[in-house]
Amino acid sequence: IEDRRSKSKLFFSVVKLGGQRKSFRRRGEEQNRYVDRLSFRTFILTLLIFILSTLDAFFTIIHLQNGGAGLNPLMRQIIQSGVGWFILVKSLGIGGLAWLLAIHQNFKISFYGMHVLTAIYSALLAYHLIWSYPLWRTLI
Repeated sequence: IEDRRSKSKLFFSVVKLGGQRKSFRRRGEEQNRYVDRLSFRTFILTLLIFILSTLDAFFTIIHLQNGGAGLNPLMRQIIQSGVGWFILVKSLGIGGLAWLLAIHQNFKISFYGMHVLTAIYSALLAYHLIWSYPLWRTLI
């Protein structure tokens, strides 16, 4: 009888919603393997990356409307296509990439990548808040 645990879950089986396996029962099985469901930490990090990316898009628009310059040439091109298009591409693009990292939650590079991405977007949000403080102060 072949041991069904000898094979890792396939990537595409993780993409579907549902499933029961969130973790592994045996030591040594947890790295570089797929599970059916995201861990709570991975879910929160993915949601946080999506929210921070969306906030970054809104603050970028405010920044540009008040005389700032966009540093990313690709995003500069997308902004010229329209503000709504820019926010959609930025939010769903980064959200999709975060989701891709989330699927690979048990792979070290993905685990670290999600934490680094969250830290970068948190720092970027702090920058936006500090930069926009004088603007908000004049509105209040």
